Amino acid sequence: MRRAGRAPAGRNAGRGEVRRGAEPSRAGGAAAAVSRRHATQQLRALAHPLRLRLVEAFAVGRRTTMQVATELGEPPTRLYHHVNALERAGILKLVSTRQVRGTTEKYFELARKRIGGIRKEHLTPATRASLTGIATTVFEEARSELQAAMANPSSLTRETSPIALRMLLTVRPSRLPRVRKRLLAALKAILDECRKDKANPPGGERWALTVAFARRVTRGN
Repeated sequence: MRRAGRAPAGRNAGRGEVRRGAEPSRAGGAAAAVSRRHATQQLRALAHPLRLRLVEAFAVGRRTTMQVATELGEPPTRLYHHVNALERAGILKLVSTRQVRGTTEKYFELARKRIGGIRKEHLTPATRASLTGIATTVFEEARSELQAAMANPSSLTRETSPIALRMLLTVRPSRLPRVRKRLLAALKAILDECRKDKANPPGGERWALTVAFARRVTRGN
């Protein structure tokens, strides 16, 4: 009797242990899937030239779509759809509203400082395609900005002329992390310095800085 009674208890205990061990795994897998979907949604939302410009405009601070439309020279009706898409993706967030002459003004700002970062384990064909689209858009914007800046060469001075620079570096794999760290630190220092300028003297101009640091792949490989 005792042996018969212990056997079911042992089986139940074993099943309980399996369930307890499986629950964290299922929870972790579900969380990873949600994170992957969120990253993919953000990347897809950003893979559009106008939406990148909107992100840059809202990065200045909380603003309405109408205010951004005036700055970008775009009709507000063209921007509402894109602003909504960025809000759904968690890139923009609604921070306040105000009633003005029977209408509701909605003020948005960036939901986070860093956007589009993705972990290696979240890379999928869909996210790779979106990343490629974003990179293409970013450097198309840089090309357009350079062309516009050089449209009137007589107005340029040594201090105001744009910079287009390409360097080929030979980096040992062991030194690569240090090179990346120094590059990011230099960019952060420039950003911090410009933020201080923005907070003090008025009349600052917007300049675009676009950087790519990637392993060079020989064509045909």
